[in-house]
Amino acid sequence: MHRLLKRQITRYLEVKHLEDEKIKNFLLQVEVAYQNFEQDHLQLERTLELSSKESFRELTNLKNAINSAAMVVVTDHKGNILFVNDNFENICGWSKSELIGNNHRILNSGYHPLEFFKTLWETITSGKTWKGEIKNKTKDGNFYWINATIVPLINEVGIPNQYISIQYDITEVKNAEIAVREYASDLEKKNKELDQFAYVVSHDLKAPLRAINNLSEWIGEDIGKDVSNEVKNHFMLLRGRVKRMDALINGILDYSRAGRIKAKVESVNVRELINEIIESLAIPSHFQIKIDTEFPVLKTEKIALEQVFSNLISNAIKYNNAPEPIIELLYHCFNDQHRFCVRDNGPGIDREFFDKIFLIFQTLQARDKVESTGVGLAIVKKIIEEKGGKVWVESEKGQGTSFYFTWHL
Repeated sequence: MHRLLKRQITRYLEVKHLEDEKIKNFLLQVEVAYQNFEQDHLQLERTLELSSKESFRELTNLKNAINSAAMVVVTDHKGNILFVNDNFENICGWSKSELIGNNHRILNSGYHPLEFFKTLWETITSGKTWKGEIKNKTKDGNFYWINATIVPLINEVGIPNQYISIQYDITEVKNAEIAVREYASDLEKKNKELDQFAYVVSHDLKAPLRAINNLSEWIGEDIGKDVSNEVKNHFMLLRGRVKRMDALINGILDYSRAGRIKAKVESVNVRELINEIIESLAIPSHFQIKIDTEFPVLKTEKIALEQVFSNLISNAIKYNNAPEPIIELLYHCFNDQHRFCVRDNGPGIDREFFDKIFLIFQTLQARDKVESTGVGLAIVKKIIEEKGGKVWVESEKGQGTSFYFTWHL
């Protein structure tokens, strides 16, 4: 290239000028410049060659990565299939030769309404990307779910002429979601049936109980006062059994509903709630109640928390036979958990009974000695665990009892 330039220069200059030092110097610099240019050109070619190889390698790796994880399909503007990758072929069950040239409707499962596909096509024909979940059908008639992203490829006049869809098989996830929804629906139905059953049983059981109680009162009035102490005692036992049965029925109803009935979430001052419960229980005057100074204000279901404290405080009163009975209500916050404690100085509980006391209908003392349905602590455990918390007991025989529970918001 530089020789051609020198030839042109010498053609238009006289011979004497060619001997001029400035001209010689100029021609020398031109030659050096062209030599440098050739070296740069060769270096550029080598760089471009390496770059193209690297880009090709990256594109190959990208293609392999997509093929191993995703399904890829390219269609024309009418939805006719132009290309599918191996993963697409493997999952749908159709061969590439069967798919290419065929319309994408070959995969239609019939699950989605026409409006679904109308919205899809309106989106991509306007040049926008569509994302969503589609239920398709394999060649064998089996169904599978995909999470698809459909991207329109725009031609030189700004109109989509092809569409590329990247799809992921989410069949297992969707089937699990459907199973969970069906289970939840079935559970809700069973809960409604349980509520109805509990109401009917309650009504049918309480009616004869009321009749027995009324009959016992009428019989007592008929026989008058001239009866033996033994007969009077039998009537007292009869009425006591009727009241116990009534309390047991109410306890079963409360247990069946515990934790399932959602109350409104509100701001609850726990110390004020405890004071309200203590006032409503009419605690004997010889009991000493100690309440911790620090209790939180929680955003929670007041009724559920009230049931828990009411049952635990009632138990602490009912079973405390100490000469100077004391009940303490304590609070501690740690690791972002709210932990409460209801402690008494009563007879205590043997370690072997720690699990038994939380079972429904279980009592540690004879019901004729201490009137109890054996439902209260079972309700406490059910409510707390429904809220994601935990309840446990710490006690030694003759050393009092501490019931701890954590409350999650």
